[in-house]
Amino acid sequence: MHIEKGMVNPLRRANHILNDPWYRECVQRNAACEENRRFCRHDLQHMLDVARITYMLVLEGCVTTGNEITTGVPEDLPWFKILAGVGIKDITATTGKPGMLMQAKEVIYATGLLHDMARWVECETGEDHAVAGARMAGEVLNRAGFDGAEQRIIVKAISEHRTGGSKASLLGQYICRADDLARPCGRCAARDDCYKINRMETAAMLLY
Repeated sequence: MHIEKGMVNPLRRANHILNDPWYRECVQRNAACEENRRFCRHDLQHMLDVARITYMLVLEGCVTTGNEITTGVPEDLPWFKILAGVGIKDITATTGKPGMLMQAKEVIYATGLLHDMARWVECETGEDHAVAGARMAGEVLNRAGFDGAEQRIIVKAISEHRTGGSKASLLGQYICRADDLARPCGRCAARDDCYKINRMETAAMLLY
């Protein structure tokens, strides 16, 4: 699709995150602390991959409900549940369900981009980077223009991205699975020494 000059950027706020000085510093610190790491790294490419795969999973979830992505029954659509499930009542700066889908996309991308921002904290202090990232994400989200309700969705999912499970939020479950799906385990030189290899869906094949 050709994007004409002057068109609204559908990921405007996600791009603010990419250009945020503190976020960029965190990405650099991640790289420094994992410079000699044999296993999966928590770099910008991984975080972007997780964002994209999460969005794919959400869209696929819409299709499996038997509803059109933007015209089906809203309560049955995953992207609607991600927004409405935590109390967003007033969808601002959007029009109808297509606008809400775009808002959900920004929330998903923000979560993916930020979910590993505190990996360097875990390297330095031992604190779980999901917990540290949930604590640190707020200031970046504020500067990017995400409101309080959106931030609650994002921060909760960041805190859940390592564990997932039925008790996690819907976005937390999606992010957790995408975090694993983003890893090309079948081509990893360290796979024989990886404690997670037996549960990784990508151990034998590429899925996304």
